[in-house]
Amino acid sequence: MNTYTIETPTLDTLTDFFALHPDPLDVAQRLPILRDNLAAGRVRLENLLILRSERGIEGTALISAAPQVPIFPRFRPDVTPAAMTALACALRDRAEPERKLLLQDDLAPLQHADAVLVAGWVRDAPVHVMYETDLQARSYPLVPDAVEGGDDLRQRPDIAALLETLGHSDWEWAEGWTLVALPGTDGQPVALGAFGPSGRPGWANLNMIGVHPSARSQGLGTRLHAHLLARAAESLAMHGGGTEQGNHAMRRIFENNGSRHVATQMYFRPG
Repeated sequence: MNTYTIETPTLDTLTDFFALHPDPLDVAQRLPILRDNLAAGRVRLENLLILRSERGIEGTALISAAPQVPIFPRFRPDVTPAAMTALACALRDRAEPERKLLLQDDLAPLQHADAVLVAGWVRDAPVHVMYETDLQARSYPLVPDAVEGGDDLRQRPDIAALLETLGHSDWEWAEGWTLVALPGTDGQPVALGAFGPSGRPGWANLNMIGVHPSARSQGLGTRLHAHLLARAAESLAMHGGGTEQGNHAMRRIFENNGSRHVATQMYFRPG
């Protein structure tokens, strides 16, 4: 029977924290960044957790200094549910009430997700699927009659009305973003989206705000998504986005525009 222990690395044993990372080149890049963050006080050693058993390192996790950043625990592929529960318990003991825990299928076996519930976490959202798009791998068609703008466009009465219909009346334009509206056959806006930079250098964020219910199933979502990708590709190289696993319409839009499914995620919050 395995005995599980939780430990934190020292400055001399930081490489243990990366023992489960499959790519040595990635580790070579991440290790000096982590050392710099520790030296600057942005990360504390006590927030780096390593789960060990008689088999060796079973899992690792970093608790960010920012409570809004989820915890992404990493486990060995053949980890047992008991081991997942052990690390999830340690994280639950340290987590703030607003902290989320996120299981991602390339980091943790989702078939053992109930082991996290045993540790006192509860499901917080539907299962999400994540996609990536290489913006330079192909070209995307612009929509000729698309209307673009910033906060001025956001405040137009017809745009404000569409936002309310779509359940996004609280959507606010952000610096560096562009709002895009597609008109219907009568010239009135029926689809809204936005694009802008993300926190990752070279990566774009898109917001598919929505299509008016009366204009759905006409391909407007795919056209809007392609337009947003085309505009983002003018200055950025990649896009990452996601949707609920059961949102088959949005998943078809991703796939129609060449996006690649890269991960499945499950969200939890402290119980």
